[in-house]
Order: sequence, then structure tokens, then C-alpha cells
Amino acid sequence: MNIGDMLRRSAERLPDKPALIMGEASLTYGQFNRRANRLANALMAQGLKKGDRVAVLTNNCIEFFEIYLALCKSGGVMVPINNLLRLGEMNRIVDYIEPRFIIYHRDFQELVTQVMLDNPCLEKAVCLGGESATDHLDYEALMAGASEAEPGVEIRGEDLMSIFLTSGTTGRPKGALRTHHHNCLNALSAAIEVGVRPDDRVLLLFPFYHVTFEDRFCHMMLGNTFVLRREGSFDPAQVLDLLTRHRITICQFVPTMISSMLDNKDIETYDLSALRLILYAAAPMPVELLKKAMGRFRCGFMQFYGQTETGPMTTILRPEDHVLEGPPEQVERLASCGRPVLNFDTRVVDEAGRDVPPGRVGELVVRSESAVSGYWRLPEESAAAMKDGWLHTGDYARRDAEGFIFIVDRKGDMIISGGKNIYPREIEEVLYQHPAVREAMVIGVPDPHWGESVKAIVVLHEGAKLEPAELIEHCKANLASYKKPRTVEFWDSLPKSPTGKLLKRVVRDQFRAGETA
Repeated sequence: MNIGDMLRRSAERLPDKPALIMGEASLTYGQFNRRANRLANALMAQGLKKGDRVAVLTNNCIEFFEIYLALCKSGGVMVPINNLLRLGEMNRIVDYIEPRFIIYHRDFQELVTQVMLDNPCLEKAVCLGGESATDHLDYEALMAGASEAEPGVEIRGEDLMSIFLTSGTTGRPKGALRTHHHNCLNALSAAIEVGVRPDDRVLLLFPFYHVTFEDRFCHMMLGNTFVLRREGSFDPAQVLDLLTRHRITICQFVPTMISSMLDNKDIETYDLSALRLILYAAAPMPVELLKKAMGRFRCGFMQFYGQTETGPMTTILRPEDHVLEGPPEQVERLASCGRPVLNFDTRVVDEAGRDVPPGRVGELVVRSESAVSGYWRLPEESAAAMKDGWLHTGDYARRDAEGFIFIVDRKGDMIISGGKNIYPREIEEVLYQHPAVREAMVIGVPDPHWGESVKAIVVLHEGAKLEPAELIEHCKANLASYKKPRTVEFWDSLPKSPTGKLLKRVVRDQFRAGETA
């Protein structure tokens, strides 16, 4: 099985059923499949070959689905790019991945034009959403004369399907290799674990360049209807309206989204009776917020944990495990991320790779055919992540006697703010570029709305003068805006180990202790 066949089969069974809805635009499954075929055949006519990487830079849109499935059918490898990145960040990714094609929305034309000048590996650009640059192909014109027949390319399970970019604490991009087999197995597992029904209607809120997009293939397999929303600032009133108007049955949120909806003074006026399941992930859910949400939404709740490398659906806390009243050991499990899904094995191990007993903290390692085999062109990082068939998550966890897993802390220093992963080292490098900065440390500090916010602790050169706002603007000019520090403090010195290493955990713990004091 491959993902392209998944769409074809749904189109054969349900040709007239709405597949994609965004505002006033929509496609049935039959239309969706035919347009994906036309785009696949058009790209192949332009020289696309099986295994070619294709960078994609768009906002959330129906065309993103078309591009994704066209590449699945033609053998192209989808490389979604974060649409908040700046030129330097884009160039690093393109230099690393070396795509031949880039498909982009007209909003990013100036950026793409410069990236193509800087990276000769990019041979052709396709522009959607309006008039394109003179030397770029127009998306709709390209498709206009192409065949609607299935492309006829042999796609096997082991063929590379997508490269999703992730990073370690260094901020260096790493391309997680995801095959058709990985994604098909993940879709089958998710369909069973989530209990997807043929009549489900799914609202998508996350940026499509995020790996959570691939978690939704379970719905395409069952012929569900997707309702799309352009990513951006979360508008609780707009989302509540979409849930009501489209009779949404399943939706995934991060905790800050749920908090914002609960704070909406008009929430009682919306009809949310169709909603049967809320998935939540990407950031820890405060137990008190979860209790409040369960009382208001009155539907099933399911937490899942995972990473780009692991599926990403790896463990789930099922609706029946969301116990508000009962024995303490059951109520405490609201703070866990559940137990492994049906196609995953998990262990908690010490530094020597030995299993630790229940209750003891160690590193969570996982094993599954849904997990990636490694990273694009990074053999050392791949070997470090995969040891004896087990993928090392880099997360500290403990397991209780019943096998429920509790994520305790991150082995690295990654910050999760509003569901987005932020890597401190990348921000620190930018801070050090400012001539007044002598030392810099970036940490995540508790934030009641975002979960964590970015804080910079900075030591200035002797005699230097600088305002926090100036440093924040400096970061904003060189990084995607969501990565910039929200707050900056100036210290006389930073704590160090005897070897001179900055003790980030000491500083972070100080702020967390202040939060609970």
C-alpha cells in the first residue's frame, strides 16, 4: 500500500463526497484525486523523477493536499518548509536538502526568487495563488493540459515519501526520513486507536508544514471530510464557529487553544454537540485545565505523545483513562501521556541502555515499523538516534506499574511555546551576533497561556548599554518572529561549571522555583 492508493480508493468509493472545505472553496474526493493526478503528470512532464526532493512553501490551503498527493503518486519527495522562516534559515535548509523543484504561494515570491539565486540546485519553481514571476511556472496553467489518469509510477512501501525537518538543541536542521510504509502503518494504527468513523468531519488547525499533517491520513483512508483553516493567530471565536457550522466531530488542539476557547465569554452560545473527540498533544496539558475542559466540552478526550521521528502517534491516553473522580493512582494518570499504541514498543532506560524499574526516571526509547530509519544525509546523527533497533527520544520519562508513561523533562533544552518547538541554541547564536553581548543563555520559563515562553539572560560587554527591546528587535530581524525572546534580563554573570560550561538547568530551575514559591 502507498498513500497515493489511499486517495484513489477513497475517490473510487466516494467520488461525490466532500473531501476538502476551506471557506467557500471545496473539492469532492473525485475532484481531489483528478487534480492530484493532473499535477503529478504535469510535474513529471517538467522532468520530475522518482526520488527528487520538492520543497513546498505555502500557507494552509487546499492546494497543499493536492501537492502532497501528487508527489505521493509521482514518487517525488515532499519537503514542507516552515512558512515563517527568513532567508538565512531557508538557505540552510535548501543547501542541506538540495531539492530540484520548489512549489510556493505567491505571498513568498520575493523570498523564493532570492533563494533560487542563492541555490543553483533549485531548477524550477511553481507559483500558486496568483501571477507568478516571469521565469516561474503557474500552478493552474501547469495543470490545465495534464492528464487526469493515474500516473502509473511504481511506488513501493520502502520508497521515501517525505522529509520533515526537525532539529536538536543546536538548531541544525535534520530531515527525518518517512516512507510510504511508515505513513500507511501509522494511518492504520491511528484509525484503530482513535476509532475513526466513516462520517467523521475533521477540523485542521495546525500549520501543514508540521508533521501532524501526516497524522491525518487515517481520515483520508476512511473518506472523512476535512475542514481547513489558514494558520495564524488562534481566534477562539472563529474556531468555535467552525466547530458549530461544520458539525465537526474530531479536532486536535494544544492546551493554549483549549484555554483560549474556555475563556471566550460566548462559548455557551455555540452548538458543540457534534464534537465527539478532542485530541491534544504537542505540549503538556495542565491537569486543572484538562478537568475544566472535560466539564465544558462533554466529549471524549485523548492525549497522544510522539515525535517527528516516531510516527508520530506513539502513546495515547485513551478517553476511558481520563478519570476525574476515582482512586488516586487513576486520577494521577491525567498527567501521563498514556500507554503505547498498538504498533509500538516502549522502554525507559538508564544511560547504559538498561531498563529502569517502574517509578524510576530514565530516557524513553521506542521501537516500531512506523518509526523513521534516520535523517537525510546525517549518518552519525542517525546512528546516535537509532541503537539496536530502538529510537532514543531524548525525553526523560517514568513508567508506573500499569505501563502508563509520564514525560518528566526534556533531555535537551528545547522550548515548546504554544505547540511550536523552539531551539535555544539557534537564538543564542543570533544574540551573540550583537556587538554588545558578551554571554547569552536562552531558556523556557513557565507561561500560563503559552505553556513556556522564551527568556534570554544576557551579560553585556563592560561599558555597553542596551535596552531589552533593542535585543528583541535584533532577534526578530534575524529569526522567525515566534522564536524571538519575549523577555530579556541583563545579569552581571552566568553560572558555570568547573569546566566553564554554562549551567542552563540552574538558571531554569531558579525561574521555575520562583513560579511555585
